[in-house]
Amino acid sequence: MEENAIIQSENQINFEKVLELSLEIGVGLLSSGGSVSRAETAVDRVCTAYGAEEINVAAFASMLIASLRTKDGHEYSFMKRVYSTSNNLALLEKFNQLSRDICANKYPVDDALAMVCELYKKPARNKWVAMAGAGLVAGIFAVFFGGTLEDFLPALLVAFTMAGLSELLSKRSLNVYATTFLLSVVGGMLSISLCKLFNLMGLNCHGGMVMTGTIMILIPGLLTTNGVRDMFTGDLMSGAFLLLNGLLLTVVIAAGYGVSMIILSPITDFVKLVPYTGYVRTIALGVSGTLGAFAICLFFNINIKRLGWAVLASLLTMGVYIGIAAVLPDNIFMNTLIPTLFAAILSEIMARLIKIPATVILVPSIIPFVPGKSLYDTMAALVQGDMTAAGSSGTGCLLTLLGLAVGICVATVLFRLISPVKLRFYKKNKLAVIKKYEKDTGKEDKDGLE
Repeated sequence: MEENAIIQSENQINFEKVLELSLEIGVGLLSSGGSVSRAETAVDRVCTAYGAEEINVAAFASMLIASLRTKDGHEYSFMKRVYSTSNNLALLEKFNQLSRDICANKYPVDDALAMVCELYKKPARNKWVAMAGAGLVAGIFAVFFGGTLEDFLPALLVAFTMAGLSELLSKRSLNVYATTFLLSVVGGMLSISLCKLFNLMGLNCHGGMVMTGTIMILIPGLLTTNGVRDMFTGDLMSGAFLLLNGLLLTVVIAAGYGVSMIILSPITDFVKLVPYTGYVRTIALGVSGTLGAFAICLFFNINIKRLGWAVLASLLTMGVYIGIAAVLPDNIFMNTLIPTLFAAILSEIMARLIKIPATVILVPSIIPFVPGKSLYDTMAALVQGDMTAAGSSGTGCLLTLLGLAVGICVATVLFRLISPVKLRFYKKNKLAVIKKYEKDTGKEDKDGLE
């Protein structure tokens, strides 16, 4: 590849292809779980690397638009749609690294486009590994939220089936809301039915804990994380859209599980378990939280080379959570805010050390705080007609979501103060506009502009 790392002179570069290349990379980032700000930054850097004078790019969850102007005054514009997204953080890292390599080596544009095509040709992820990861996530978090070891197996089996059904539905033309609702109904009904069967076989399974575990593979944690970060990096429209999308998906999940509980109400188990206390709870949270982080890495297809970093960050974050919960046992907001803030800062630091997107470290670290259990408790209370309990659980769910959002926001603001990427791009484009104006009007500053 070093033989192809040829720096082209400006008159040899096809800037139309440069723009196409940059947008293909941006779409690759968005479709594999990247944030809008990361996609915009990648497009800007790739175009700049090939000598574009001015670049303007606007990314949305489903669309990427960009234009560039060369030093000789030619202008080009291009638009690409994003038709689907996935939780494929290994592919996200590959597209991110490719954008860095292109900027560093300035490969011939055709060669760089071929590299992008190679990434598109490879299988998005190993579906069996993803299905196994989904099963482990559900089983481990069924225990994490207070279930017993006997709840692990039914949660694993149900989630594995749900992940397989999701693979089949991905080949149909269903929208994400219809797919999520169908998976929620199936997941709820399978959880209730399988637990009843296991109980008849003499095992002490709890339908509520199994459903709580399976909810965790549907909760839009990555979507919400990207939405919050995008809003606080200045992409208000994209961030608001992602947050609204995440909220609607959460409502759809709750509705799906609620329907399943209503349909199977005669055999639905609404028994609430007494949570672990003392050292047992600390050990259970530490072990299940760390194992859950490993399972999430499989489910989100994180590069195996990053597993150690992600699990370490999750273990440290869980330690912070256990410590805060011991000091403020009844403060849901602070119990979520402080560990999330710690995880967000740690992920930014680790990302800079090993040159990867911070999302790869952040997502496994904060998924345990996603309010899967409070969402189930809210729906169970509504189905039983207990409005007081529903209001209490619903409030806890909202406080948890607020704690996640505020923690991510604070970390994002801090690191944007340290490294204001978009401000640099704005100043660069502003300088290009001034130069063009002075050149066109004959008022060019011969000594250069500050």
